[in-house]
Amino acid sequence: GMDSMIHYKAGDMAAMLAGLAKRTHRSILLTHAPRTPMLTVMHAVGRMFPQGNRAPFIEPISNRRIRELFLAHPEIEGWTVGRDLRVTTGFYMSHAQELVTR
Repeated sequence: GMDSMIHYKAGDMAAMLAGLAKRTHRSILLTHAPRTPMLTVMHAVGRMFPQGNRAPFIEPISNRRIRELFLAHPEIEGWTVGRDLRVTTGFYMSHAQELVTR
């Protein structure tokens, strides 16, 4: 898993995935913070606190947007979206997604 990807901005995450795809032969599995109304509000409220009192930065992103950003990289050819699954346990929420070569 690559849970640490939740700490990158969407464009940087897509660039890292594109770089990884160049060295990968079958599939990439990743998780990201999903863009939901609840997480969007929580994220906005969290930014009002002084930096020392905040949780680490995350950027919620929709599944559609991460796919668009990833597939927009010119070096990505033959990749498509595989399975995806929302993971919710208590207040923890993440989205698992698979990218596969054709």
